[in-house]
Amino acid sequence: MKWLTPADDAMKALALRQAEEIEKAIDRAEEFAALRRDLADDDGALKRLKALEAQCDVSKMVGWLGPQLQGVLRDLGGAPGARKQLTADKPVGGRLAQLRSAAGQHDS
Repeated sequence: MKWLTPADDAMKALALRQAEEIEKAIDRAEEFAALRRDLADDDGALKRLKALEAQCDVSKMVGWLGPQLQGVLRDLGGAPGARKQLTADKPVGGRLAQLRSAAGQHDS
């Protein structure tokens, strides 16, 4: 995304972190499955693993972070619809940007 500026660094870092967390969730789930197989006969270990299992649910992690990541990427212009709106002479903004612009015009 060549159009990003230093002002986008925080959003870019957030998007990278969310994508990293999704990848980590997959790794944790695989490790959990291996431990469960290795400790199948140890009731104490299995109890601890069951507590950890909730943290290793890839579907939940992707379901939770996926929409957030999509929103961050959209805000960065990483989605096709958002990219169409990005032009040098027409900054992207919603109703709040319109209100701020109108308020500035009345101040002068």
